[in-house]
Amino acid sequence: MAVLDHSVSIEPSFFARVGSAIATAFENYTLARSRSAEFEYYESLSDSELAAKGLKRDEIALHVFRDHYL
Repeated sequence: MAVLDHSVSIEPSFFARVGSAIATAFENYTLARSRSAEFEYYESLSDSELAAKGLKRDEIALHVFRDHYL
């Protein structure tokens, strides 16, 4: 007796993959832009203003990208 496998492997179409790649690139771009603005904001503060926020100048990058390091 033969057993038929009815499971079908459907891969996304070319256009779906291109659309997904464009969406991912746009998301990465907007994320980078928002991080740049935050980084520039902290860089523009004086050392005493940074200290009031609990930061040192060499900790700015770690603070801005903290969600990647946790």
